[in-house]
Amino acid sequence: MLGMTSSGSADAALAATTTVRPGDTLSAIATRYGTTVAALAAANGITNPNQIFAGATIKIPSPVTASAPSPAPTAVVPSTAFVVVRNGDTLSSIAARYATTVSALVSVNKIANPNLVFAGARLVLPGTALPPGWGPGGPLPASLLAHPDRLALRSAFLSAATASDVAPSLLEALCWWESGWRPNTTSSTGAIGVCQLEPSTINYARTALLRNATLDPRVASDNIAMAGAYLHDLTVRDGGNVRLAVAAYYQGLSSVQGRGQLASTQNYVTGIFNYAAIFARAG
Repeated sequence: MLGMTSSGSADAALAATTTVRPGDTLSAIATRYGTTVAALAAANGITNPNQIFAGATIKIPSPVTASAPSPAPTAVVPSTAFVVVRNGDTLSSIAARYATTVSALVSVNKIANPNLVFAGARLVLPGTALPPGWGPGGPLPASLLAHPDRLALRSAFLSAATASDVAPSLLEALCWWESGWRPNTTSSTGAIGVCQLEPSTINYARTALLRNATLDPRVASDNIAMAGAYLHDLTVRDGGNVRLAVAAYYQGLSSVQGRGQLASTQNYVTGIFNYAAIFARAG
């Protein structure tokens, strides 16, 4: 929990600063104040978002850099706002079943290839009362909604997650924590792109996992596809334990297996699963 520097403020989201208490993480602070880990790190010059210290003063980004969450939609959400693709479904059969058209489904779901849909994928039905970026359980992070170019990557996450058999919300959350879905980001260690892939991971994904030497880590969809394949691989090698797989994505598989999770790794895993819940609620 957080202690505001101005005790008794009526609106925590407007606090200029907050004091870090034992057990706090940037993810918890970001969630409470309606911002993101990336925005907090940028506002405070934090180079390692997985390491903050009790007693430190954290600046809360102003609405210019981290706007408040969108207001709740006033319209009633139809019970058929979403449909899950079944085995054997096509866009034509879905359109006929829900009295819509293939072109409308393609448009609202930003489908690149209308002849290719995956069983288990969740499609938005045209004409719902949800504003952009909202799902049945709430909105996506406000700073993501402020960047339509990044928001458009959700279809790439869904495609990669379906192909790699990982939860779309988890893959979205992991890469949101890593880069804020910025394709042109390179870390001090050389990690590249949306999901911050290390050069060794890129080579492994190209040669052993996806067997495609043309994949470009600076192309967002390629980067996401490699991250999905790598996360699935880590999950398998960790005996199906997804939390350990996420830890290994950050700390390295051999290190997690040999040393256990470092404190910074535990913060990383907790933060990503917190964001995964947000992405899952938004649908």
